[in-house]
Amino acid sequence: MNQQANPRSSWIVYAFLIAVIACGAAAGIYLSGLWPTRAASDAQIQVGPATHTHRFPLSERDAKDTVEAPELAVDAAGHVYLTWASKTGAAERTIFFTRSLDGGRTFETPRAVGNGGVFRSGGKGTREGHERRAMPRIALAGQQVHVTWSQADADGSRIRLMLTTSSDGGATFAEARPVSKADVANPTFTALALGARGEIGCAWLGSLGSQKVFAAVRPAKSTDFEADRLIHAGQDSKGVCPCCAVAACFAEDGTLYVGFRNLTDGYRDIAVGVLKPGKNEVEGPFPVTPPTWKFDGCPHDGPSLAVIGDTLHVVWMDARTGAQRCYHASAKRAEMKFSTANELRAIPAGTQGNAKLHVEGAGRLHAVWEESSIAPPADAKHQHGAPTLGKGGRAIYHAVLGPDGRFEKAKAVAPSDGAFQSRPCVGIAPDGRINIAWNELTEAGKAVVVRIQERETSR
Repeated sequence: MNQQANPRSSWIVYAFLIAVIACGAAAGIYLSGLWPTRAASDAQIQVGPATHTHRFPLSERDAKDTVEAPELAVDAAGHVYLTWASKTGAAERTIFFTRSLDGGRTFETPRAVGNGGVFRSGGKGTREGHERRAMPRIALAGQQVHVTWSQADADGSRIRLMLTTSSDGGATFAEARPVSKADVANPTFTALALGARGEIGCAWLGSLGSQKVFAAVRPAKSTDFEADRLIHAGQDSKGVCPCCAVAACFAEDGTLYVGFRNLTDGYRDIAVGVLKPGKNEVEGPFPVTPPTWKFDGCPHDGPSLAVIGDTLHVVWMDARTGAQRCYHASAKRAEMKFSTANELRAIPAGTQGNAKLHVEGAGRLHAVWEESSIAPPADAKHQHGAPTLGKGGRAIYHAVLGPDGRFEKAKAVAPSDGAFQSRPCVGIAPDGRINIAWNELTEAGKAVVVRIQERETSR
């Protein structure tokens, strides 16, 4: 005869099994280190910021190059746009572009938006003189993505500053057009700036006998640039420091500031020229420091500018103390008298360089730069060859300007022992994500690296 199961005994068995499972799960969580502490139980559990890192390999011909640099920009939707140049042939440079439409989690396959030959200044054809780089720049205005670069003719006889624009957020680009109307401008070491009213400003060094500083502005709603403007011809019209990239930025009123490394009596210090809207005469140049750094050579390391309200900020590198260090100074735009320079980060040894600024939407000023942890040999001389890999390497640092006018404690972004990280740039998304790109050379080769760090969240 079949007996019916006792409902009460069945309930006891089920309860016992549930208790065993719950205890096992709790023990597993505790041993994993994820069990909340008492302090956390009374508040939300903090979740650390997630990071995404992407690498875009460069060619073997790029390994020895220490001048080309990636550039990125971030739009109001948090989309990330990235461009860089690569030497894709013995006499060919290609401009690549990619974008991320998911906040930096993934990037599209890079595509070419420009291609040209190789120009050498001071010589003819492709075998003499100093090889000039493409140095692409990027700027955003709503759905418009502007990209500029220096593009040599196929035979290397001249180089022109080109501009291409996408009106659909980087999906497609229009045919590139030259910025300068002068056929012999040979613009290199360029800068790109976008004004609040839609103005586009380009600045460059033009090799007309010697490297002089020029700029051109395309007014808002115009399709053509105005005539080239000479910003500074150098002492006795002999030019400025010939191989340091210039910098440019607009103020809200449309004033264009152009920063460059001047050359006066052997001193290679930073100066700024000012081009006001509707004015024919260029003001300045205004020295950022008194005569400070006397140097027989070009460091390939220009300034970076940013405007916040009525203040112009400048960062740069010089070796006034004997070691290369990055500095910051600022000036009221109405006066153009700069404050005493402060180091971005004081270090006991090693070198710094290639500092770049970015103004966050909220008005916070960010800086990135490269830094080595080991001092160079005492007999080290100025050179243009490939960096030497070894112990310590070179890393990218990031800091934010504090309310006291000094940059707060800097943090290494993604240090890697033995890697040579250089030429950083930074952009901040509306939600606070920090987007930083740089070149990185390791034993495995060279690549453009992009690191996106999301803001801290809670749950």
